Amino acid sequence: MAILESESQGAVLVARFNHASPHNPMSLELETAVRSICREANDNPEVRALVLTGGNERSFCAGGDFKEVAQLSGSVAVESYIDRLIDFYSTILSIKKPTVAAVGGYAIGLGFQVSLCCDWRVGAPATKLIMWELKHGIACIVGAYLLESFVGRAAMSNMVYGCEAVPVSWALQHKLLHEVADSEGLVETAIARARILGEFPEITFRRTKESINQDLIAGLRNIALEAKDAHVAGVASSAAQQHFKNVLGSVPKRDGSARHC
Repeated sequence: MAILESESQGAVLVARFNHASPHNPMSLELETAVRSICREANDNPEVRALVLTGGNERSFCAGGDFKEVAQLSGSVAVESYIDRLIDFYSTILSIKKPTVAAVGGYAIGLGFQVSLCCDWRVGAPATKLIMWELKHGIACIVGAYLLESFVGRAAMSNMVYGCEAVPVSWALQHKLLHEVADSEGLVETAIARARILGEFPEITFRRTKESINQDLIAGLRNIALEAKDAHVAGVASSAAQQHFKNVLGSVPKRDGSARHC
């Protein structure tokens, strides 16, 4: 089973995360596949827009893959991981064509951040956007930076320190989601939006997007050292390790409770 499934819907390239878990944790394998589809979208002149999604009946991405993250130890490994994530986000932000995230189910931490790197976000009534790192002993430097860039300091603080899912109505008001569709038609709605964006004149769209995203990309790179220091300190204090022991092999159910797999 491919970790990422892709298909062309006319000029729209649709990439569906296909992790064995329905909540699509971002494993290195999935990340590598997403990077590859980003390059394909950039390089293929037949592609006018890209949709990233977990599918209509699955989560967008419930964060990093605990089975991999729990193995990080030592400053070199942690710093390399942070560098990789920032480069991953920059890769998505640097796509020259319109990108639309179809965000169903959970978008937690890293997954939430991936959705923020897209130009447009379509959610569903049950979408849960969560930045819950702090209560699990994980630094939230990158997530806080992205959120503050989007919604301002006060709203960012509410999400980062509150560690809870925000109401979909609030996400719409603050443009963390641009529109909401029924769960059954989530991906189709995202494709329709991608078609609209993909019909814009290519040169003017690309130059505008480059201008909009250049400061965000530069900011991510500027906070890399701070993020690495914070994560290294967290690992050294074992702040996150007990959390990983408690939840490794566990993912949220659709109703929000814990489920062991």
